[in-house]
Amino acid sequence: MKLNDFKIGTQFRLGLGLILVLVVILGAIAWVQSDDLWQQTKGLYEHPHAVRRALGKLEVDVEVMSRQARDLFLVRNEQETMACLQIIEIRKNDAERQMDVLYDRYLGPREDVVALHEDLSKWNVLREETVRLFMVGKTAQAEARIQPGGAQNTQAEAVRSRLQKIDLFAYNKSEEFYRAAEEESLTLKHQMAVVTTIILLLTALVGWLLLKGIKGPITKLAAAAEQFRQGQMDTRCGYVSENELGTLSASFNAMAEAIEMQMRINTNVAQLSDAMLREEEVQAFCRELLKGLLSHTGSQVGAVYFLNDAKTAFEHFESIGLGTGGRTAFAATEREGELGAAVATQRIQHLRDIPADTRFAFPTVSGNFMPREILTIPVLTGQTVTAVISLASVRAYDTASIQVVEEIWSVLTARVNGVLSYRNIQALVEKLEYQNRELNAQKEELAAQAGEMAAQSQELNHQNTELEMQKQELNESNRLKSAFLSNMSHELRTPLNSVIALSGVLNRRLANVIPADEYSYLEVIERNGKHLLSLINDILDLSRIEAGRAEISVSRFSVRELAGELVEMIEPQAVEKRVALLNQVPGDLPLIASDQGKCRHILQNLVGNAVKFTEVGHVTITAEVISGTFRMRVADTGIGIAATHLPHIFDEFRQADDSTSRKYGGTGLGLAIAKKYAVLLGGGITVESRLGEGSTFTLQLPLTLASGPVVEEAREAMGSQATGAVSSLSGQGQSILLVEDNEPAIIQLTDILQAEGYHIMVAHNGQEALRLIEQQVPHAMILDLMMPEVDGFQVLKAIRSVERTAQIPVLILTAKHVTKQDLNFLKGNHIHQLIQKGDINKAGLLAAVARMIAPPSEKPASPPALSPAGGGRRRFARPGKPVVLVVEDHPDNLRTMRALLQEAYTILEATDGQVGVEQARSHQPDLILMDIALPVMDGYQALAVIREDESLRDIPVCAVTASAMKGNREDILARGFDAYISKPI
Repeated sequence: MKLNDFKIGTQFRLGLGLILVLVVILGAIAWVQSDDLWQQTKGLYEHPHAVRRALGKLEVDVEVMSRQARDLFLVRNEQETMACLQIIEIRKNDAERQMDVLYDRYLGPREDVVALHEDLSKWNVLREETVRLFMVGKTAQAEARIQPGGAQNTQAEAVRSRLQKIDLFAYNKSEEFYRAAEEESLTLKHQMAVVTTIILLLTALVGWLLLKGIKGPITKLAAAAEQFRQGQMDTRCGYVSENELGTLSASFNAMAEAIEMQMRINTNVAQLSDAMLREEEVQAFCRELLKGLLSHTGSQVGAVYFLNDAKTAFEHFESIGLGTGGRTAFAATEREGELGAAVATQRIQHLRDIPADTRFAFPTVSGNFMPREILTIPVLTGQTVTAVISLASVRAYDTASIQVVEEIWSVLTARVNGVLSYRNIQALVEKLEYQNRELNAQKEELAAQAGEMAAQSQELNHQNTELEMQKQELNESNRLKSAFLSNMSHELRTPLNSVIALSGVLNRRLANVIPADEYSYLEVIERNGKHLLSLINDILDLSRIEAGRAEISVSRFSVRELAGELVEMIEPQAVEKRVALLNQVPGDLPLIASDQGKCRHILQNLVGNAVKFTEVGHVTITAEVISGTFRMRVADTGIGIAATHLPHIFDEFRQADDSTSRKYGGTGLGLAIAKKYAVLLGGGITVESRLGEGSTFTLQLPLTLASGPVVEEAREAMGSQATGAVSSLSGQGQSILLVEDNEPAIIQLTDILQAEGYHIMVAHNGQEALRLIEQQVPHAMILDLMMPEVDGFQVLKAIRSVERTAQIPVLILTAKHVTKQDLNFLKGNHIHQLIQKGDINKAGLLAAVARMIAPPSEKPASPPALSPAGGGRRRFARPGKPVVLVVEDHPDNLRTMRALLQEAYTILEATDGQVGVEQARSHQPDLILMDIALPVMDGYQALAVIREDESLRDIPVCAVTASAMKGNREDILARGFDAYISKPI
């Protein structure tokens, strides 16, 4: 393998590896030579140097001992004698140590050290003898021994001679070590220089080879790329190798070949497109198309087949090189032969395994040749194959030919459809020309009839005038119908309100006063009065739906919770009949975005009917979500519905049959209204039933109603739905002006409100009300709308136009059918709440009044709060009953709320917003129920003051208002109220 065939990374690793090997060799040489130098230095230090140092010390020891021996003859006392002897002994011991060093480190003949040791020992013996003679008093003999020529002195000279001999050897040995180290140093320098030079040369060689191996191929690639950029599409890079640059060169060549092929394909496609655009006539177009396809794909046979008008077969239209057998039609439905696959898949088919019985034989002078491959091109019009083009070749199609067909397919389809359309247009033009000729003839006939038509035109104008008058009459009828419904609502609600109101008053006053059986009559009267009221409401709901005035308020809510509320409300009826009412709606269903009120109305009708018509067994509520649709089912085990009556159960005023109606009662409006509400909410209701076995009603609603924006809102317990303990609050010191011309309503409201301590002022008409207000501004008003002379609208407008009474909270109590215009007027004049007569209940009324009048209470020691943005506020509980401040300007509403709450709560009352704020500052209530339309300072202004006050901002404030139109709830909560309850309560 050549070096260039190695990968570039491998080449770099080999070059660097070789350099590293040389560096390692250089290090090894330096290591060995350095060790040799160290051994020489170590030998010099440990042997000649140590020996000469020991010789010097030994020579000093001999001299010191000789001098001390002489000094003995000069001492004057015994103490000096002992000092000299002690020094001699010390030096003797040191001499022995130095002899040990000589024995260990001397590199010369050992006999030299032995001879020195013997001479030194003899000298020691002679010196000791001299000392002995001196000590025994033979001073002359002893002194003679140390004099020149004496025995001791002679032996000392012998020792010095031995020392000089050994010292000379050690000196020569050290010189020998030095010369060897010098030679080692020179050798190391030469070796290092040689190896370093080799490394540098080899590094330069490796770098040059690597640079050459990379730069050369890159230069070739750059030159080829530049030539290719200049338009030389056949340019290729000649560099061949197995490394990365060779791969890059091969990739460049493959890319160049692909681009060159694509350009050829594009050229062929452009030429084919140009050829197709030149012709509009079908026969000429197909002929030119086949010529171009045969030329650019290398085919020998080409044919075009069109789907016939009956769409049963593809018939031969044009061909080149096709034998007679291939010109027959083939079935469009059977999808047979080579063309069937293209028709079935609606994709281009490339056939290679050609059967022997193929229709695409290629006739020549030598006979028929079988094609090797076939290309079948379907032409689609919409989702239908309307034409098939087939090409056949005696050779295999190359990639370029296949790509040409695929590239031209969409253009070819469009042009074929265009040519066919042109043919159809031409036929249509001919047909139109024929028809124009016919029309011209008819025109002449019509001209003769023009006079007659002029007379008919005058008659039509007369009929249009009559229709316009009828339209005006219909509009007037609709207006009169609305007025009639409004008046009927008022006229029916007024007496019903009296029945319900007075029966409620008597129910409260006569408890435990009259016999139980007579006392039960009051409950029957009140129940039937409310039943009549619900019937009136059903008729009004039906009329609003038919008039197109029903509005939708979209919010998100839980179907499970809604079903639970309905079960809780209807369960007493079911318990009374001993029928099980089961809520089996799963708790994990998603929230539904729809009109909660209308959904409640629908389900209440379905569940109420199921309980009503079930004597034994159970009623089950279930729900599920399927493909974005809520399906809620109410199934019962009741009497069922006959198959003949099923088509009519959703019709107005229809029941299952007469006998059922007589037994169970009802108007037949409940299911009709439920059905219309379901359709209004984008869904529907279906029913399955078998007589005597039970019924299943299925309500289908979209998961998200697309009629408007979804208002995300928290669920709140409304006052009218509350079942818990009622607050016990006092209305002492709070005045309410009741403006009402109906005596039973006055008795009912006065009975409820005075029981709570409210001071009730009664005005029987609007003029009297305005007169009383001039004398004393009440804390709140309960105002009827339909009164003689000056009605409630005029009274409301009058008090709102005067600054002194502009902020009086007003609760509207009326039996009138309130129109959209009425609601707009009431909303614009800031009413607190609107309650329909007959809908009054004690709890709801007192809850509404409690929002208008503020109660006194003690301030809690520590009022912690939740963040206002958190959607709720929490305060520490205080001893005793919770304190509720009711800010309400309508006396009846105030009394109602007091009656509802006083048993469980301490009630504070205020009849305008300013007094309410003052009451809140003084008594720090646990909850504020506030009307919106208040005198002096309305509910919005009062709420703003409360939120700005550090001591009040954490008290939860609930809006209790008659603003119950579409969007009112969202607007009120957006202003900062913590909850919302609509009147009537």
